[in-house]
Amino acid sequence: MNESHISLNSFSSLSLIRLCLLTILLSSCSLFTSYPAAFSVKELAFPKAENYDALVNTNDGLTVLLVGGDLGDLQSYARENDREFENFDFPDDDPSCDPETYHSHESSIDGRLQVWEWCLTGYGGIQYLRVYDWNTGQLGRLSGPLPLGSSGASWNPDQTKAIVYLDSGFATRTLYWLAKDGFSPLDLVITDGSRSWNLKDDFPDFKADDTGKTGSTGEAAWSPDGKSIAFFASPNAVGKTGFDRFGVEYYLYLMDPETLGLSLVAKKIYSPFLIQWSPDSTHIAFIGEYGFWKEEGLWLYSLKDQSITNIAKGIFQGLAWTSNKSLGAIHCKDRGNCRQVFEYNLTNASEP
Repeated sequence: MNESHISLNSFSSLSLIRLCLLTILLSSCSLFTSYPAAFSVKELAFPKAENYDALVNTNDGLTVLLVGGDLGDLQSYARENDREFENFDFPDDDPSCDPETYHSHESSIDGRLQVWEWCLTGYGGIQYLRVYDWNTGQLGRLSGPLPLGSSGASWNPDQTKAIVYLDSGFATRTLYWLAKDGFSPLDLVITDGSRSWNLKDDFPDFKADDTGKTGSTGEAAWSPDGKSIAFFASPNAVGKTGFDRFGVEYYLYLMDPETLGLSLVAKKIYSPFLIQWSPDSTHIAFIGEYGFWKEEGLWLYSLKDQSITNIAKGIFQGLAWTSNKSLGAIHCKDRGNCRQVFEYNLTNASEP
C-alpha cells in the first residue's frame, strides 16, 4: 500500500509538473492571445461587402478592392468612410482578347494603382502591366506583353526597374526583372546545404515545373530606400514533386539589388502571402504561418533586432502601411469571409 501510494503520488507530481510546463510553454507562445498587448488595434469603417479582396494605400489613404466573376475580375473600390463602392470602368476593347480581365493588389510608388491586364487569345495568354490614375480614371499601359502569371511588381525608388513575381499556376514560382524597355530572368543561385537552384531555370516557361529540380519563391518587395529586396524562397521544395511541394518551409532573404548578395534572415515560414516594407525601410510586414507551431497571422520582421514579432493571429487577406508605425490589414473570420479592416499601431515595435 505504501509503495503504491508513493508511486501514485510521484506520478501525480510528475504529471502536474508536466502540465505546468506545458501551460507555461503555450502561454509564452501566445496561442491564446488574439492580439499582443504591445500593439493597439482599431477597426476602420468601409462599406459593407461579402468579402474584401485586397487593400492598397493610395494618395487618399487606404482603399479596399472587390473582385467578381469566375476569373476574379477587378470590379470596384471604396476608401475609408465611403458610403458605398464605386465601380471601375476598364476598357474591354481588344478584339483579340477573349476574355480580357483585370487584376490588382498593389499600388505604385506615386500612389496610382498597378493593374494586371490578362488577355487570353487563340494563341495562348499574355499580360500587360497598366496603371490606373485615381484622379482622371484613366488606365495607361506601362509594360508588356509579359509572361502569363505575373503579379506583384515592386519598383526601385526611381521606378526604372522592378522585381516581379511569376506563378506557374501550380506549385512552382519564381522572380524576374522588369524595366521600361523589357524583362529578363533573375540569374540568382539559392543554395541551402546540398540543395541548390537558379531562379532563371523556371523562367518564363517553367520547364522544370513539378520535376523537383528547382525550389520555389514567394513574393518580393524592394525597400523604399532602394538598398535591399526582401523575398521568400523555399530550398525545401527541391526534390519534391506534386502536392508535396505545398506546405514546404520558406526562408526570408534580403538581397542587394546591385551585387545580388544574399542574407538569410529567417526560417520556419509557411504559405507566405504578401510582403511589404515600412516606409522608412526598417521593418518588413508579411502574412503567413510562422514558427514551430505554424501559427497563421500577421508578422513583423525588424532589421535592427533581426527578429520576427506577431502583430495579430488569424487569417488575413491584405496589408498596407499607412505610416512608419501604422499598418492596415484585412482580417478574415474564415476563408472567403474577409469583412474587417484593422489598423495596428506599431509604436512599441523595436526602434531603428
